[in-house]
Amino acid sequence: RLRRELILSALQKEYPELVSIKSLSPRKDVDLIDLYRRVHDVNMIEFILNAWTKWAAMGRDGGWYEECCHPEWLKNKEDCKDEAEVPPMVPCHVSFRRDGIERPSDNVMGALGYYCTDLMTPIVGTLVEELMGDAQIIEAAVDFAFQKMEPGDANESPVESGAFPVVYAVTTHPGHHANRDNFGGYCYLNNAALSAKLMQERLESLTDISTDSEPPNKKRKCRVAILDIDYHCGNGTGSIFYRDPGIFFSSIHCDPGVEYPFNAGYADQIGSEGGKGATHHIPLAPGATWEGTYKIAIGKAMNAILAYDVCGLVVSLGLDTYEGDSVAVNRGGFKLSGLDYLEIGKCMGKFMKGKNIPIVFVQEGGYKMDVVGEAAAHVVGGYAVGAGGD
Repeated sequence: RLRRELILSALQKEYPELVSIKSLSPRKDVDLIDLYRRVHDVNMIEFILNAWTKWAAMGRDGGWYEECCHPEWLKNKEDCKDEAEVPPMVPCHVSFRRDGIERPSDNVMGALGYYCTDLMTPIVGTLVEELMGDAQIIEAAVDFAFQKMEPGDANESPVESGAFPVVYAVTTHPGHHANRDNFGGYCYLNNAALSAKLMQERLESLTDISTDSEPPNKKRKCRVAILDIDYHCGNGTGSIFYRDPGIFFSSIHCDPGVEYPFNAGYADQIGSEGGKGATHHIPLAPGATWEGTYKIAIGKAMNAILAYDVCGLVVSLGLDTYEGDSVAVNRGGFKLSGLDYLEIGKCMGKFMKGKNIPIVFVQEGGYKMDVVGEAAAHVVGGYAVGAGGD
């Protein structure tokens, strides 16, 4: 939530002529199952919805394994005066890869090990409320993405009236490490994947999306692209669409040979079956700079997206590529900073100039709080400027 406040504040400061912030009133009736079943196994969603209640009901005397209590809570539990306090739950084991011999346990600690891919992603009491808020943001963002600019809306903006706006969904949780029936890497539900499917559904309901070479009312194949520029490969997103020819997934990330998620994100992983060729990984060595390698990588990704002839674009915007970000620095990290992020946005925008397709940026990582707002503002604002031709 702090990150969202910093990003929104920076957007208003850096690009006041471009930004219109839409605040949403929290709803308690968001149907996470109905929404996310497009990209996730229903049983996993149900587990996430009910896990905290089951965990809390066990109580201190009801069988909590200490290994399933968050390490920070364990360190301080002797000082805890509240006997009713419920610690965050983390996995204490992991299951076999899906081979049919295992199933999620009725015990919540066992089921967490079945669905979670690591030993660090916690279940907390506020999680469901936060995920409902994120779902609201994603639904609204896709809806706004199809509301073309009216005369006067743009003010002095380079975005022309009649164009699709640039929309930024600033969610609380990242999502790109969550696949169809697993979550991890501090990701629970995949917001970028949901955005792409909602966008695709919306496009399929329209008849006026056309290219210069097509008649105005000819319906196009509704392909959508996802570009992931987080420091870590969006392995969950890639997994969800690995066999899907309708979603093109391109990810620029640190080489998985040295960095999380380790087992996905290699250049030779290009999709399979009908989706062969629709996955495009660009792994970079630690220490990547804008002029050295990242500028080239963005160009490769954008050229691949354009070659796939997409009707919509989702950008998984991770900002942990910033030099010194805490989640990346142990293995070297990238060396992007300052106005590099403006160049990233402008470069992407220039590739998309004149395409006039809906675009949604979705928040992923980014933990260097003194710069995350400015970096985000520069990418999104830079995209709008680049796409507008400035």
